Formats: sequence, structure tokens, C-alpha cells
Amino acid sequence: MTEAAKSWFMFARSFDYLGTTLFVGGVAFLAWLWPDGADTARGRRLLAFGWLCGFAGTVASLAFNAAWVAGRPPSAALDPSVLLPLFDAPFGRVWFARTLLWVLALVVLADLTRRGSRAARSWSWRVGAGAIALGVLRTNGMTGHVLDLPGWSQVIVFVHLLVVCVWIGGLLVLLLAVLPARDRDALIAVLPRYSRLAVVSVATLTVAGAVLAFQLIGSVDALLHTGYGQLLLAKLVLFGLLLVLGFASKTWVDRRLRVAATTRGLALSVTAEAVLAVGVLGVAAFLVTTGPGR
Repeated sequence: MTEAAKSWFMFARSFDYLGTTLFVGGVAFLAWLWPDGADTARGRRLLAFGWLCGFAGTVASLAFNAAWVAGRPPSAALDPSVLLPLFDAPFGRVWFARTLLWVLALVVLADLTRRGSRAARSWSWRVGAGAIALGVLRTNGMTGHVLDLPGWSQVIVFVHLLVVCVWIGGLLVLLLAVLPARDRDALIAVLPRYSRLAVVSVATLTVAGAVLAFQLIGSVDALLHTGYGQLLLAKLVLFGLLLVLGFASKTWVDRRLRVAATTRGLALSVTAEAVLAVGVLGVAAFLVTTGPGR
């Protein structure tokens, strides 16, 4: 029964990761790269979907985590006698704080829905949305085995999470909101900016990921012969494929953007990137519940 609760917890964490990535990355994308996207139904729906996944994933993770810790079946996740003791533990209070942050994020989303691009361009909305997004990211880094890392490594974890959200979340907005609009002016304005952002993100992720991998794994033998190490290798393979596809998209942007508004080749490349990115998030959910030494 405990393993069943753990499986449901990992499933819920996957939704939590997806929602966090899409919401935080979407907020950054609309605020800095494509404010006019806040006036489009696609842009607003995508951000709303990210919020829904993040909120539901966080609440479900809290409940199934309580059942897992208590050694109870998933059906006991909503039992008060199982839930309430979780709040006596620090990680339980972190989960509760994270839930409250998602409730506050709904206010940010409602304001964007009401004012559109005016909100996305205003410093008040940017500061409020940014503060909530950073809080969501920080609480994400306050759960799991990363808490065993020293203080300076916590900063690296935060930067790692932020860059992942900005890169992958932006990629999903690009695929699901910008490209389907077939707006030549929007593509010319947004794609080069996102392309430059992706290059910086990849460089940052490479450095931060290498440091964290060394901190958590510690040896090549552990990387090759533990479940955690093998999951990390799978994540690295997907990340490598993402780099190849990302390079292909960047090459297209650099050479052909001003010649045509969009092509099937670019759309397919970005779609493949998005699929791999979701795969990376899924593997990350498994990593969170696997001890580095196992």
C-alpha cells in the first residue's frame, strides 16, 4: 500500500512540475518577451492551465505524501488523521505554504485576464507575479533530498529550477500560443529573443546541473550503478536531445525567420523539443522521490 501511495505521489508531482514550469515560464514569457500575448485567448488559457496543474498537483502531492509517510493506502490521502500530523513536520508546512502561494497566483492570473497586455507591461503586475513565482520555486527546492545540500548549493538549486521554467515553459508557450497564431510580426519579435534566452539557459543549466550532480552522486560508480544515477543519466540523454533540437531551431531562426513567417520544419522541431522537455519533467518527478544513494 505504501508503494501505491508513493506512485500516486510521483504522478501528482509530475503535474506539479508541469504546472510550475508552464506558469512560471509563461509569466516570464508574457512579461518580457511577448506582452501582447496576454491579449490572446491562447496565451491566457495556457497560463490558466499551468496554474490549474500546479495547484492541483500541489494539493494532490500534499495528500498522497501524507499517506505515503503514514504507510497508508492512497485512499487514506484525505483522511484528517493522516493529513494533520503532516503539518507538524517542516516539509508539511512547506507544502501548505506552497498551496497558499498557488492561491495568490490566482489573483495574478485574474488581473492578467482582466487587463491583458496592460497588466503584462505594468511593473506592479510583474513584481507581484515575479514574487509569487519565486516563492513557488523556492518552496519546490525546500522538499526532497536537496535539503541535505549546503546553503550555497540551495542557491544553485533555485537557479536551476528558475532557468528550467523560463526555458521549457517559454518553449511550451512558443509552441502552443505563438506559432499557432501565425503572426509574422510576433514571430519576428519573439523568436530571436527567445532564442538568445535559450542559449543563456542552456549554459546556466549545464553548469548548475554539473555541480548538483556532483553534490548528489559523488562518484561515477554511483552514477552507473544506482537507481538514482540511472534516472539522472536518462534525464541527461533527454537533455542532450533537447540541445540538438534546440540548435536546429536556433539555426532556422537565424537563417530564415525574415524570409517566411513559419515553416513545418520549425514547428516539428519545436514540437519534438516540447515532448522531450515534458519527458525531462517526468524523470525529475521520479528523481525527487529516489534517494541519491539508491
